[in-house]
Amino acid sequence: MASDLRVLFLNTSTGWGGMEMHPLDLAQELARRGNLLLFGLRSGSRMAQSARGRGLARLALGFRWYLDSATLCELRRAVRSFRINVIHVHASRDAWRAILLANLPGNRTALVFSRHLASPAGSRKDDPLHRFLARRVDAMVAVSGYMRGTILDTYPVDPAKVRVIPYGLGAGCRGAPESGAEVRRGLGVPEGSLLVGLLAQITPDKRQDLLLEAAARVVKEEPRCVFVLAGAPVHPVYEREVRDRVASLGLAANVRLTGFWKDVPSLMQALDILVLPSRAEAFGLVLLEAMANAKPVVGSNSGAIPEVVRQGENGLLFAPGDAGALAGALLGLLGDPEKRRRMGLQGERLFHERYSLEREAAGTEALYRELLERRG
Repeated sequence: MASDLRVLFLNTSTGWGGMEMHPLDLAQELARRGNLLLFGLRSGSRMAQSARGRGLARLALGFRWYLDSATLCELRRAVRSFRINVIHVHASRDAWRAILLANLPGNRTALVFSRHLASPAGSRKDDPLHRFLARRVDAMVAVSGYMRGTILDTYPVDPAKVRVIPYGLGAGCRGAPESGAEVRRGLGVPEGSLLVGLLAQITPDKRQDLLLEAAARVVKEEPRCVFVLAGAPVHPVYEREVRDRVASLGLAANVRLTGFWKDVPSLMQALDILVLPSRAEAFGLVLLEAMANAKPVVGSNSGAIPEVVRQGENGLLFAPGDAGALAGALLGLLGDPEKRRRMGLQGERLFHERYSLEREAAGTEALYRELLERRG
């Protein structure tokens, strides 16, 4: 059914992580629900490549710098042509572009700013420009309660404007059960071995090094346990350190470093446990991917992770940075298949109750309508 919502999603990031991948999924779901959705992105980016074939109206532009006049003119024409009434941005640099677009003469456009990444501690943005941004934005969307706190710590924004809408995943997030066995064969996992996985970009904040320290302790008691570290090597120096650590800890036979892994649902089906030892996750979308596939999770008790991982229900939490505690949590699950099964099923139930993409899209639509009604 056609909707009165006419939305411009704007995300000009050149990266390829959750901040780039997930808005495409949300936009696709909003369009499927009958909303007019135009996606503005940077030409030649990974996002532009991924947007093809999704059925989205796309506007791929150069975005040479923050306030590139030629690009802004193209965006203005699109806002007028499509009669856009909501602009939803997903990167800080795009908020400034959106302010100019939303302030076109006669335009009553609502401006929504999603924050997907936490700002560094102590980076309060209290200058005149950011105070203006905080006044002009109609809502800031936090993907977790933790992110809501960091937004309020960072921006001089009215707390009533900051709404929590957690991430959700669509039907394609569940892998076929038989696909897991194929992945295990491809990784060379011996028959009967347990497989622990960390799916994240290879960066210091994701703490692959901590998992390796824990793995060295785990394999002393579970020598056939295999650890797969799947993720794009976006930090070359740290990636070398991780590879060197595998060798120095004598883990070459137990660790698989795969690089970027495209078919996440199949890899989830292959795992026995997912681990997320990050320092401060804004959300941890990979946790939902594990839960959707009925896999137990072990996560650092930091950032938004404890909002998703319920201690003793769908997984276990460990003290941040504590390799011994991480190893203990893993060994407790590796030695108890019934506990792994029970936690996996509980995680799957929580996923369907709270973290579907349909639920996220419905919450986003409700926010848009509330803002438009308020603007008259």
